[in-house]
Amino acid sequence: MNHIGTKIKELRKKKDMTQERLAEYLNVSFQAVSKWETGAASPDLSMIVPLARLLGVSTDELFGLVTTEEDPRMKELEATWEETYETGDTAKRYEIAKIAVAEYPGNFDYLEWLALAEESYAVHNCERYSEEQKEHFKAAVKLYETIFEDCDDVVAKNGAIWGLVRNLPNIGRREDAVFYAKQHPDDEDELLMWCLSGDDLTAHRQKMIDRKLGNLVNDLEWGKQDLPAIRSAEAIIKIVIDDGNYLYYNEALMHNLIWQALCLTRDGNYEEAIETLKHSHAYAVAYENDLARARVKPIPYTCSILNKLSFDAKDLEVSGTSTLTEDFKEYLGWNGFDALREREDFKELYEL
Repeated sequence: MNHIGTKIKELRKKKDMTQERLAEYLNVSFQAVSKWETGAASPDLSMIVPLARLLGVSTDELFGLVTTEEDPRMKELEATWEETYETGDTAKRYEIAKIAVAEYPGNFDYLEWLALAEESYAVHNCERYSEEQKEHFKAAVKLYETIFEDCDDVVAKNGAIWGLVRNLPNIGRREDAVFYAKQHPDDEDELLMWCLSGDDLTAHRQKMIDRKLGNLVNDLEWGKQDLPAIRSAEAIIKIVIDDGNYLYYNEALMHNLIWQALCLTRDGNYEEAIETLKHSHAYAVAYENDLARARVKPIPYTCSILNKLSFDAKDLEVSGTSTLTEDFKEYLGWNGFDALREREDFKELYEL
């Protein structure tokens, strides 16, 4: 059996795995692994299949024989696992995951199964805030940490980050959850929602609302041709900022009403287009007044949804030297307003 010890050592090093980590996966002592590799002892027969699977080879290859075909047992486990998502049986899902990890140690897909199963079992099968529930959350965290530390697959590592951020606060490790959230290349802001608390959470949530509000407004206004969508954007801004203290959003409202006026002119609603342009100019003036104040010190929003945020001139990305009221007059020269050009009330807009 000296050959198998040599093979274990060779395959372990090929996977860049320590004796301690291999022992942890197999639930044996690292001294036992050391003895196998030196030939002082041999793995128990019950360990051969799990050991081969952990090292990513067939039992034949472990013994120096030929490789085997695709494992039908994996297909069987995976089919049973998927069934639990149709039935909602989280207890059975937990048992299947434990079997898969025991039979295929070191398989990161199955480690993720078990981590997810520990998590779902804690939520659905344990009394809330009980010690039993906490132990399952701890087990999930340990598994996700193993995946994060040992797995080279980026998708698996990022999935482990999500698992850690969800579960760490449940065992009193909120600061660690924040640390992991900041490791994610794409989803840091979403992840921080799971692990911040108190005023930090409120401010972060409002920052995300502000960002998503801007994106939604842009999407609704895209193309500047769909009047109902453009009006919906205006309505959404006013629903969120329900006290009229629009600050930075005065600029968004100014442009929104320009787009509305273009649509109204296109549709022949000239009187309404003129009134809409007057309101657009009023928002431009309000923005310039607020901007002047914001250059002295940040101005807080006062609506309840954004009251942890401020309008700070230092945060602006300036892309031109003209003022908003100057931009307004430039917009009046667009050919979309040609049908209004000879109207006296339109000419008066230049004097505002």
